[in-house]
Amino acid sequence: MSLINCVFKPFLDSFFIVFIDNILVYSKSKGEHADHLRIVIGVLGKQKLYAKFSNCESPIMILPVEGKYYIIYWDASHSALGALLMNDKNVIAYASRQLKGHDRNYPTHDLELAVVVFSLKLWRHYLYGVKCEVFTDHDSKLHAFT
Repeated sequence: MSLINCVFKPFLDSFFIVFIDNILVYSKSKGEHADHLRIVIGVLGKQKLYAKFSNCESPIMILPVEGKYYIIYWDASHSALGALLMNDKNVIAYASRQLKGHDRNYPTHDLELAVVVFSLKLWRHYLYGVKCEVFTDHDSKLHAFT
């Protein structure tokens, strides 16, 4: 993470952010986003940190649309928790965090609950009083919210 932050220092917080093991490129339009992706791929190529532009299918994050329902996707592994918030089929936000040492001892069931709590606390200001759909890949949680 520190290597990528150093390499992309001129672009940090203007259209580029690094989260743990993810690179986030954000823009105001699709055309601007394509330009930003070309810059990122070019810098990665110059530094021999290889990436292919054709493999970049990143969503464009938008501001939420009032009156539309929200969709939340979440997943947990034994190294990190991750969640994605969508509104009207567009990405609004995503969040992830690495697990702390003691968190790695929890069973998968508990980690899946931890990501639920993590994401709902983080995005509660979006979700108060609004209908939302929740998706998970963990079988025991499929019926928890019905």
